[in-house]
Order: sequence, then C-alpha cells, then structure tokens
Amino acid sequence: MRKIYTILENNFKKILFISFLLLVSAILFFPDNFLQFSKVNKLIKDLGFELNHIQVVGSKRVPKEEIIKKIVFKDCDNLFCINLKQSKNEIEKDNWVRSAKLKYSLPSKLSVVIEEEEPTFLLKETENIALLNFEGKKIQDIEIISNDYKNLLVLSGDGVKNQIINLLDIFSISTLVSENIKEATFVSSRRWSLKHSSNIIIELPEDNPSEAFYKIAELEKKYGFLNERLKKIDLRISDRMIIQLKNEKDLLNENDV
Repeated sequence: MRKIYTILENNFKKILFISFLLLVSAILFFPDNFLQFSKVNKLIKDLGFELNHIQVVGSKRVPKEEIIKKIVFKDCDNLFCINLKQSKNEIEKDNWVRSAKLKYSLPSKLSVVIEEEEPTFLLKETENIALLNFEGKKIQDIEIISNDYKNLLVLSGDGVKNQIINLLDIFSISTLVSENIKEATFVSSRRWSLKHSSNIIIELPEDNPSEAFYKIAELEKKYGFLNERLKKIDLRISDRMIIQLKNEKDLLNENDV
C-alpha cells in the first residue's frame, strides 16, 4: 500500500511539474490570451514570477530611470507582462541608444542591455552644431563644444553627411595624416578642403582625391612635410602641388590664439 502511495505521489508531482511547464510555455508563446486574466496574473506572481528588479547595463549618457520609464507592460504586472518587442522599440527611439536587448532573468528580474552611440563627428551648420555617429546619423544638437567633444572631426558643407563614407575612404590611406585632420569641408558639393592640426589647409581635387591624399601622406612619412611653416597645400590642378607658406603675421596670430 505504501509503495502504491509513493508511486501516486511521484506521478502527481510529475503531473504538477508538466502542468507548470505547459502553463509557462503557453504564457510565453500566447501571452495576450492568458495574462489578461487577473487570476492568472496572481497565480504567476504567487509562483515567484513577480517583477522585483530591472537591471540596466551599458547606459552612461541616458539615465537608467528614463530607460525604465519606457518599458511597456500589458494589462498586468508580473514578469511576463512586459512587452519585450515594444519596450525595445520605445527605448531605441532615444538617439543616444544604438541598440537595446531585453531578456527575462528568471524568476523575477528583467535585464536591459544598452549599446549607446559614440559621437564621431561634429556637424557645423549655419547656426547649429550637432553630434553625429560614424554613419552620419544625428545624435544630438549642442550649444557649445565641451571638452568631451573638442577632439572630434568637424564637418561642414552642403550634403556633407552623405559623403562621410567617401571621406573615411580617403582617410584610410594614412592614419598618420588623417588623425591630425581637425576639420573637413565639402566644398560646392564637389570636393574636400581639409584643415590640419598645424593650421594647414589642404585642398583636394574633385577627381582622384585619394591619390592626392596619398601624395601628402608619402611626403609626411618621408620628410615630416606638414610643418607649421605651411599655410596651404593646393592639389586641385592635376600633377601639380601649389604650396603657400605662412608669413610672420600668420605665425603671430597663431601664437596669440
């Protein structure tokens, strides 16, 4: 008799366990059909799946409180009531958020992993300054250039955001030179005018700008060409390099800055 009782008890536990798994699976795959019932909501919470903590990882510029506010719930309040897809979409509407990943950490925690945008460029327009990511997407307008952004490459000129890939292709020829380019202006929607950290203006041609940039890079590599005596290097005419030197007034003005 005791043996039969033990068998029945074990079978009952298995049935309860299987029923629990079926319930959880049903809720996960068909949440809208089950979670709307208050009794189901209470049962799930009683089983330990009550949302007690939201963990936000990777958020530096976006306040964690702002991220938590954007989490979307269905008409209930247990862990599985979170609409993961809609919450992700709402969080990613923030221009500082590049991507968001949400997942349940059973039994009672939600984890939100944020990848934030990294400002790469400063876009200078007539009266506005904006932070751009490496793809040219606007992150945020700013009023002043703080120390956090003073070393970013400054872009200007009509249509410059659509030419960023072209500019990066040119820069990929030589990091020795490109790392010291502080400003890049897209002139007349046709060509690049670059400003070196030594206040040298480098005028690239409309055709084959990469080849012209390569010539500068080779001269810099071999001779340390880009020195503070130079004012402008003009490469707009094919097979010709026109060099303008700084005069004493130019040098004095630079020292006063």
